[in-house]
Amino acid sequence: MKLFIEPNDVLMFRDGRPFAGGDDHFARGIFPPSPATIYGALRSHILSNCWSEFNKFASEPEHIRDDVKQEIGTPDELGSIAITHFTLAKRNGNGIEQFFPMPKDIVKEKSNSPCPSLPKSGISEKEELHILRPTSFSGSRTIIDLPQGLSNMWNPTEKPMEAVSGFLSSKEMCNYLLGAAPSITETDMLFQTEERTGIQKSRKTRSAETGRLYSVEYFRLKENTGFAVEVENTKLLPELGTSGMLRLGGDNRSARYTVESWTEIPVEPIKKKITDTKLFKLVLTTPAIFKQGWMPDCINADTMQGQIDGIGIKLTGACIEKPIGIGGYDFVKNQPKVMKKAVPAGSVYYFELIEVNGGSLFEKLWLKSISDERAQEGFGITLIGGY
Repeated sequence: MKLFIEPNDVLMFRDGRPFAGGDDHFARGIFPPSPATIYGALRSHILSNCWSEFNKFASEPEHIRDDVKQEIGTPDELGSIAITHFTLAKRNGNGIEQFFPMPKDIVKEKSNSPCPSLPKSGISEKEELHILRPTSFSGSRTIIDLPQGLSNMWNPTEKPMEAVSGFLSSKEMCNYLLGAAPSITETDMLFQTEERTGIQKSRKTRSAETGRLYSVEYFRLKENTGFAVEVENTKLLPELGTSGMLRLGGDNRSARYTVESWTEIPVEPIKKKITDTKLFKLVLTTPAIFKQGWMPDCINADTMQGQIDGIGIKLTGACIEKPIGIGGYDFVKNQPKVMKKAVPAGSVYYFELIEVNGGSLFEKLWLKSISDERAQEGFGITLIGGY
């Protein structure tokens, strides 16, 4: 079931850091949000429409209707419903267009402007993007320490490079997965941030407290912009209709969902490239939680080899950033959720294919989760590219 979720107003998605007015005056946001935010919103939507006795859900889960319990689970265990796809998206004349997080191995030439935020005078040329690739150096040319068996991520140029921000449309993501440098969609084409100031009130006196001023970061999505979400193993959600309203993110902001469809990225050209080269890379479209930190549990840290569902692979390189915190608040148990460190969306892992063909690879990994934890909530969903 494919859904397009479009907010009715600004949205708030807190990052994993703790916040209390007065201690830290700024509540930072994260965007796109964790897929767990969407997962929780869908579970709550089903519960509120099919079993309105929330107190009994929290205290007497054994009395929940069987079909509701089967799909959304209990306070201690998830049900059958699963998120298998999650991206930013925009409705246009041709339907729903998806926008993917920027892969971390895309770079551009570093700007020499003393103040990059100021507009340049005259007509500026389009910035050229480059894709880093695993490159082995020998002897004194080794520039950083890496686990044995991994290569440096490198671009053969003397010019300094820097990271790129933004998103890739479905068309540009396809180009990137085939090894071509893509064109980016700037962040402000999809959403903008807003800071709103408030002050904490005393629950007893209902008056403002001294030293409790704070600011909160909100996200305002552009018109016709929202989230493309694919959900599996649910019968109750379609019964609620092809459209509806749900609560999403902090402050219980409302959003409207509709059943939609969108054009998938063509895989045959990518399959052919991988079959010819026996080389491929996995791009995370959502954050992933691994038991070994930054490395999937299926990879042996000593040999950098492993298997994913019978596919023999060897890790040759990785392009990732510092971990992000995945937390949240459990309103049923009235307590914060356990904080987890996750590899951010856009991270890229380079592999050699050592056993099976590219066709089997796509059956096992294309838009599938490689996260060691919380895969059902939409973590660790991957795309496959060649290089």
